[in-house]
Amino acid sequence: MKEYVVITKAPKMDFRRDYVSLPKNYGTQQYYQRQDIKAIYKMVYDNLDQLNEKNNFVSKLRTYEKILVKPNLVSVYHNSGMEESDYPESTDPRVFEAVISYIKQYHDKIVIVESSGKPMPTRTSFKVAGYDRIARHHNVGLVALETCPVVRYMLPKAEVMKEVYIPQIFKEAVEGRAFYISVPKLKTNLYTQVTLGFKNAMGAIPYAMRERNHNYYINKKLADLLYLIKPDLIFIDGLIGGEGNTPAPVDPVDSHVVISGTNAVAVDSVGTRIMGLDPEQVPLMNEAVKRGFDAEETEIVGEMPRYHFRRANPSLMDEEFKNTFPNILVLAGHNLPHAPKVEDPYQVTPEMARELEMACDGGCLAALRSGFDYVIYAPKKDYTVPLVIIIGGGVKCGKERYWFDRKGKPYTESEIRNMELPLMTVGNCAKILDSAAKYKTPGCCSPSVCMLAATAAMKIPFPLLSVKNKAVVHFGIHVLSMALHRAALSLMGKWVDCPSLHQDKIYPIPKLPAEKNREDYIEWPLPKMDFHTRRKMAGDQLRILKL
Repeated sequence: MKEYVVITKAPKMDFRRDYVSLPKNYGTQQYYQRQDIKAIYKMVYDNLDQLNEKNNFVSKLRTYEKILVKPNLVSVYHNSGMEESDYPESTDPRVFEAVISYIKQYHDKIVIVESSGKPMPTRTSFKVAGYDRIARHHNVGLVALETCPVVRYMLPKAEVMKEVYIPQIFKEAVEGRAFYISVPKLKTNLYTQVTLGFKNAMGAIPYAMRERNHNYYINKKLADLLYLIKPDLIFIDGLIGGEGNTPAPVDPVDSHVVISGTNAVAVDSVGTRIMGLDPEQVPLMNEAVKRGFDAEETEIVGEMPRYHFRRANPSLMDEEFKNTFPNILVLAGHNLPHAPKVEDPYQVTPEMARELEMACDGGCLAALRSGFDYVIYAPKKDYTVPLVIIIGGGVKCGKERYWFDRKGKPYTESEIRNMELPLMTVGNCAKILDSAAKYKTPGCCSPSVCMLAATAAMKIPFPLLSVKNKAVVHFGIHVLSMALHRAALSLMGKWVDCPSLHQDKIYPIPKLPAEKNREDYIEWPLPKMDFHTRRKMAGDQLRILKL
């Protein structure tokens, strides 16, 4: 079946006003008379009209009971305690509101659904960006997914994510009762190079499930999720794109485009090219294509611009990081099965040292790098703080374990323990040195723990938790109410997440008959909780408050 991807360019004008948070006069006649708002509405309507002319998606949309529309609000950076007042991390609320307005012409039951990154409560994101006002103005639903009970599925064809929990409301999309629209931001990403239409579904799975296989398996995991959750419509907000190290703040790019289509891999491939990357060089895109989720034929409607977005870079060993943080010594020594094999520790080259570091680039390494980017974007910082960072469990050569610096110089465990500089261990892999560490980031992977550890080691408050964040009071109230709500549901025997285990393994599913192994997904009812499980799951939710 032929797929269409529609690209619409914005007129030449300044769109950097209220691109992260709606103004106070949103919804008034004065707001809708603004030239940028008129231009955005026209661009969105023209784009979706063109797509509908090609594939008549509106007729399909009308047959569904409900419309689920998901933005990307992993964090909303508006007056958040950083150098600039706004960063293009989240879906532009002006663009998103125009999408809602368009869809309302054809369906009257619309629900905005989202779950921000742990531990950011989605209610805070809704409030800061103005999505709560969009919902009220258009009389549509608004659901913070982390507050919903979940259901479970098994994915027989999956390579990594064989067991999946999703919020109950998304079951309606899986069963074909709800039409699912993904509205991501056009931006680069530390974990997966790009984050667009189908990666946006990461926010549709609960916190602990996101942290499972959030490591070198992450690209496979996200491609696996397409067996269960496929957007029916993808609308990429590229009005102001984001370049750099998401989930840390990214810098704005005046890309001035929106992109739509009904095949997520086809649309995301076009978005990737617009950012100046080759989809065939992006492992996330390759994993989706390998599983057959791409389109057999794609026609691009409209002119495709080419930009050169600054790529995300998770490395702590590159020249840029070294120049920024001159007193940080990074030592890498992964012994993972796919990591480079070291025969002689004194023959390790700088290139091999970098490969050892990047053996798990989709987990703790990228999370820690984002933490250091928060330092860079903080208003006051000291780049000269000394620190030793340990990545991996050490490479075993003979009776010794070795870690290597950016030039390939080896360090033994005893040499590291005798260092007088403060030590940070990264993830569960490096726990062999936890007893000597001042800063620890346990997990596999716990992104929030890594981010907070980086700012703590550099002796600055995490910006989103500082008094300079104008939404910090709302954050505190909302995260408390969210954690208590999840704990209460758990004590009532309702599952809100998978157990939080942080193990580097692929979680198995029961052995199935041959014919069942050919199915994309199978609903897998969750067991009834006993008293011990209820207490354990409630405790997991309350631990969110410690972050």
